[in-house]
Amino acid sequence: MRGHARNLMTEQVTAMSPTAPLADVARSLVAGGFSGVPVGNQDNQVGGFVSETDVMSALLRGATGDTRAWSIMSHHPVVIDEFATTDEVMGVMRESQIHHLPVVREGKLVGIITPHDILRFFVEDMPSPPAAG
Repeated sequence: MRGHARNLMTEQVTAMSPTAPLADVARSLVAGGFSGVPVGNQDNQVGGFVSETDVMSALLRGATGDTRAWSIMSHHPVVIDEFATTDEVMGVMRESQIHHLPVVREGKLVGIITPHDILRFFVEDMPSPPAAG
């Protein structure tokens, strides 16, 4: 496929603060219909990622609603530059076995890519079928 990460990404990204309580993270996931959110610092740089699985694991370990995002997030998340090619995006997601790929511009969060975004781009980029008749 032709294109870059910036063509695939969803630009409206909900990110959480590292100090956000687990209750707020869970509310954000449910309200937005997300299965994960980046965790960013005050400079909008991605420092972690919290997935539904991270939340469930924390709850199983006895975490409470006051538990902070930094304590349950995956640290050193995989991110990709907005100018990475679509093939690079798909390769990184497959090799890293991730379903959420934060997109950065000069190190700052500008979007996120999920498999659904890739499928949407593929479908929109496909030529229309020839007219019948």
